[in-house]
Amino acid sequence: MFIVVIRAAFWACAVNIRSFDVNVDGRTLSGPSLIFSPQSVSIDLDDVDPEFVSEWMGVFSVHDSAGNEIMAHYRYYMPEDRVILRGLIERLRTPRQTEFVG
Repeated sequence: MFIVVIRAAFWACAVNIRSFDVNVDGRTLSGPSLIFSPQSVSIDLDDVDPEFVSEWMGVFSVHDSAGNEIMAHYRYYMPEDRVILRGLIERLRTPRQTEFVG
């Protein structure tokens, strides 16, 4: 238990928690690059293939064709935000229908 308290104190002092935010601005998704890393990366949502979007044990991951990755755990976020994130991930996992005009 003592180790957990020390680790939490270290994270509170050393890590900017805002760098774990996931933001959608237009067609750009920004968020942490690794689950335990505060380094932020941005991905163009038009460049995300559904096969590069995954969820496993509460962790979601989104890759683009350039190899940029956003990865985070749903429990990092408030319940209302989890619903929004799960909806976004589900939409990204669904293959886009190509429109046929003819």
